[in-house]
Amino acid sequence: MKLFPTLIWTFTILAFVFLFFSLRTTTNELLYSIIALVLWGAAFLLNKYKPSEKEKEK
Repeated sequence: MKLFPTLIWTFTILAFVFLFFSLRTTTNELLYSIIALVLWGAAFLLNKYKPSEKEKEK
């Protein structure tokens, strides 16, 4: 399925953007850091549990 790689890359890019925001702002640093961590975690879990090519063939 093409949806998983797209979601993984989207979450990863958004995580980097929010991490950049957290480093550049003086307000809401913790909020941006937590959002970046959650997005990175979502991308990691999607990558870990995405269906493999072998499972698709069955």
